[in-house]
Amino acid sequence: MIIRSYHARGVTLIELLVSMGVLALVISVVMPAMSAGRHAAKDLECRANFREVCQKFIQFADEGGVGLRGDSQRFGPERFLLEDFVESVYEVHEFWTGPEAERIAMDASRQVLMCPESPARLERRSGIPCSDGAVGPARNISAAFNKRLEKKTRMAGTRPVATTAYLTSNILQYPDVPLVFDAAGDEASARDVPALYSAPPILTDKTTDIYESGRNWFPSFRHRERMNVGFIGGHVLSSGQPTTEPWWRWSYQPG
Repeated sequence: MIIRSYHARGVTLIELLVSMGVLALVISVVMPAMSAGRHAAKDLECRANFREVCQKFIQFADEGGVGLRGDSQRFGPERFLLEDFVESVYEVHEFWTGPEAERIAMDASRQVLMCPESPARLERRSGIPCSDGAVGPARNISAAFNKRLEKKTRMAGTRPVATTAYLTSNILQYPDVPLVFDAAGDEASARDVPALYSAPPILTDKTTDIYESGRNWFPSFRHRERMNVGFIGGHVLSSGQPTTEPWWRWSYQPG
């Protein structure tokens, strides 16, 4: 009987190195694509969140569908404050939901003002308005509202001074006015200004207002170096240079 001998062919060092090189090449190609896909998904989620915020604002501002408006109830159906709308979205102060605890951590999966690209912890506190710190820590706030809709400029002689902005349903006639956008809460905290509201300076010879210094402007370009902005009209746009977009009406303030 003839006994045949079989020898298994071993993997040489060169073949192993080649395989490892091919694998490294595949990973170098796939990983950036996967990362870009994740960022794109978060960008879409952020836009959807802002779109929901804008739709909530349209309902809040519409006199025909007036419901609970917090402290603004005392103004009747005609006027309201932006802060009361903000509190309604964060579910604080008169809009408190959940157990009567002093502090509750927000759920990023259902809070539309928590950017998915900036998953920092946020808490809400019961019994106090946003202006007194109902949402925090401020450095973790990732979305800001247009501050010109909260505090507008009034001229006292030649000097600009801040005064409360009262909103009405007429605001809905200006769909190109920014309402909510990506913001850097850490930058606002470093400047010791409220992180919930932001507004850019309008650098023209014809405009003099309380935001000229730029201290209240702290945008975030966290979505592939672009900033998402939700508008009064209900739409959401993105830009790397939001203050120079020709049809974005940053200068608007309520009459």
